[in-house]
Formats: sequence, structure tokens, C-alpha cells
Amino acid sequence: MDLSAVADASARVSEICQRAASPWSFASVLSQVSQGASPDVVHPQVDTATTAPGGDGLTSYLFGQRLGSASAGSATGAMFGPASGLGSGTGRGAAPAGWADALPAAGRPWAGAIEAAATKAGVDPRLLAAITQAESGFNPGALSGAGAVGLTQLMPGTAAGLGVDPTDPVANLDGGARYLAGQLDSFGRVDLAVAAYNAGPGAVRQARGVPDYPETQAYVRRVLGCYQQLGGTL
Repeated sequence: MDLSAVADASARVSEICQRAASPWSFASVLSQVSQGASPDVVHPQVDTATTAPGGDGLTSYLFGQRLGSASAGSATGAMFGPASGLGSGTGRGAAPAGWADALPAAGRPWAGAIEAAATKAGVDPRLLAAITQAESGFNPGALSGAGAVGLTQLMPGTAAGLGVDPTDPVANLDGGARYLAGQLDSFGRVDLAVAAYNAGPGAVRQARGVPDYPETQAYVRRVLGCYQQLGGTL
């Protein structure tokens, strides 16, 4: 095999990855180009000269490999690497009856509100409870030095964007559940969604995984541990 050709194709694939605005647009580019669409039409940020996988089998192959599986079109696998198993569950679905019995004493008074907010947002109540435990210890009056407020520690700007009053415990849980649901939608994995809740989605995309911040690494371990103790699937 011509190693210079491999290096050239690999460089072009890296350029494609860098130009894609998000994992979802990246997956869309591969999917649509593989179906014969012109790259400059399906994604204006990726020019025809750098993609052209239809005319370059090596680039097309490496492009598919970067995605993890070209046939599956797995954007999460490509951009963030394969799931480790820990934290690779969906974080969706209803919790079984009696799940709140495993909550610490401070969390039990909030079980009903947590379940209602999580169900409305399409999130596993046990995952929202684990986030709440890690964020505030179930203290509705919690206020961080950075200005995060309440049970799910919403920043004022985030709360405003969600249209909720962060000082209202029920509204705070509703906002936290919706924000968490958004991260699950974006990343498709519990560990990445939890990391995004802590460090922000931009940091997760930039790191292509859980950011290498000690605080975030510890936070993800803590939330996943709490989630597992509540019976959540990792």
C-alpha cells in the first residue's frame, strides 16, 4: 500500500471532521454523500475538494472508520469514541415502583417532584435524582459560588432560556430535567450527557468525550455511582 496516499487521505478525513459543525452534521455528510449527494450541497462548511469520497475509495473508507461504522452511521462512536460500558445506557424510560426507597433521607421528600419532572422530560427519574444529589444534596436553597441555584443548580441564564424560576424548587427540577434531556438528545449516552451537564456541551464536543477536568471526571463518577445505587442501568 502507498503510505503517502494513506497519510494524504487521513489528512483529508481530519479536515472533514474539523469542518463539520457537530457530530450530527458529520453523520449527515457521510450518509448523504454515500448516497450520491454533492458534499458542498449537503454541508456548506465542507467543500467538495476535501470530501469527494465518491471518487476516492481510501478517503471514503477512512471517513467511515472515523465514524466508527460507515454502514451504521454512528456519529457518537466517531466523535466521542466507543462507550466504555459504564455510562453507556440511555438514561431514558420510567423507573420501577419503589425506586425512591433507595434515595437518601434528604431526597425522599422530593421523589414525587423529581419523578414528575423527569417523566415530563422523558428522562429516567433515577438519573435526575442522581444529578440532583450530586448538584445540591437535595437542598432547594443551594447557591454555588458561580451563581448556580437550587436543586439542580441551574445558572440564571440557563433558567431564563428554559423559562423557569430557579428559586422555585418544582420549576428548578423541571428546568434541570429538560436541560438533561437536551444533553441526552445531543450525545446519546449517559456519561457524556452527565459530563455536558457539568462542563457544558461545548467542552464535551471539544474533548470528544468526557473532558479531562478533575472536577468533571469526579462528577461523572459520582452521578453514575448514585444512578447505579438507585437501580439505573449503566
